[in-house]
Amino acid sequence: MNMTTAKKPSAIRAEKFSDTGEIKKLTEELGREQYQLGMPLLDASVAGAILGFKPSDRGMRAQAQRCWEILKPQLNQHLLSEDETVLPWAEVAGGLAPEVMDRIKRSHLEMRSLIAKLNGVSFEKDADKVVAVAGKALCVLAVKLDDLIDSEEMRLLPALRRMLFA
Repeated sequence: MNMTTAKKPSAIRAEKFSDTGEIKKLTEELGREQYQLGMPLLDASVAGAILGFKPSDRGMRAQAQRCWEILKPQLNQHLLSEDETVLPWAEVAGGLAPEVMDRIKRSHLEMRSLIAKLNGVSFEKDADKVVAVAGKALCVLAVKLDDLIDSEEMRLLPALRRMLFA
């Protein structure tokens, strides 16, 4: 006889609670991270814009390097948290429209593409030609990330909170 094992309702609730608790924690962390990125984003956009036209500027090279060292790990963790935990949970929970999910995923792909252009670049040591291209990518990344943060603050995080506390 082939019998499937079914989870008890209490086990299902415990699993759901565990997932929900993790999502609540991640949602709070994502909200906090966004406030910490303000000045590094502004500094990165300024440094990147200047380096795009004047890559020999040593002060802007140092500023770009500092900003990228701050932004890179936070950005990678943020995208990883959203892509691997928050968005799949929201998709299963059904609280976000498919077009919203698609827009977020496209935005994340664009962020990853810009990150790839910056990985391995040393703003302080690389040739002017490399720094000019990376500077432009850093500026675009900072501006797009700022837009993404605004969108998440206005749409994604409130939607997630509604789903969590409904």
